[in-house]
Amino acid sequence: MPTFKLRRAGFLDLPAAARTCSLAFDDDVLFGRLIHPYRRSYPGDVDKYWYRRFVVDFWDWSHVFLVTTGPDAADKTKEVVTGFAHWSRIAPGWRENYRAGWGLSGLDPRRLLQPLCRLLMSFLAFVSPNRAASKEDELIIERSYNYLDHIWTGDRSESWYLECLAVHPDYQRQGQGRALVGWGLQQALKEGIACSVIAADGKERFYQACGFDVGPVGRSGEGEGNPLREVPGGLVFFHEKRGVVLPDRELGSWTYGHGVFDWDNWEKQAEARRHKMSLIDGFSTAPGTH
Repeated sequence: MPTFKLRRAGFLDLPAAARTCSLAFDDDVLFGRLIHPYRRSYPGDVDKYWYRRFVVDFWDWSHVFLVTTGPDAADKTKEVVTGFAHWSRIAPGWRENYRAGWGLSGLDPRRLLQPLCRLLMSFLAFVSPNRAASKEDELIIERSYNYLDHIWTGDRSESWYLECLAVHPDYQRQGQGRALVGWGLQQALKEGIACSVIAADGKERFYQACGFDVGPVGRSGEGEGNPLREVPGGLVFFHEKRGVVLPDRELGSWTYGHGVFDWDNWEKQAEARRHKMSLIDGFSTAPGTH
């Protein structure tokens, strides 16, 4: 039996969620070493990076924040946040999310909350900057967004996307990460849409084992001029919507990059899948099979 609880996060959970992410990604090549090279000198400032982004996205109704909790070791009557997941529903536009029940109408005044929060967080960043961050790379992810638009198209244009997953180091390997991932996979299945994730370097097998069984279909650093080009990992995986089978993407410049992923083995598996599909296609078009 799990010793943790999983629930939707409230606004007051965001500081603890930020702290969890800071600890979980402390030595991560992207969020730790690249974006926050001065985290040892200003460890508390890393929380600002996460918290300010969460506050803005919390007021987007197509985003869902989840936490896992457990009893506080010092006071069993209180709960502490032990894990966190941030999901967003990717769609061609806000209308698709609204029709699916994950958005606001165009005239809903609550749509003003997110831009107002964004303005407030920008002001806070000015008066209280994140001293742990690199001035050059603090916004490196935001600068890379447009390079991957071609992936979430066609049958993948609507997808529950895992923006962030973190489990406090003291509570890892207890199934909390899988539970937080499972929410999005189940929600995507319920809605009949895809589910997707960009895996950190070395976490590919974890996400594949969770159910992201298609991919890699892209890399976060692909594309000419992408600022993430030299960052290890960042491979895109999917769980397709029911009934969809798409061909593997051919090897090419998009696979350039560093990381631990075994591309040779993936290419062998992809070739075996292509051979199997060709046999099936040949059988289905053979005389007497209709």
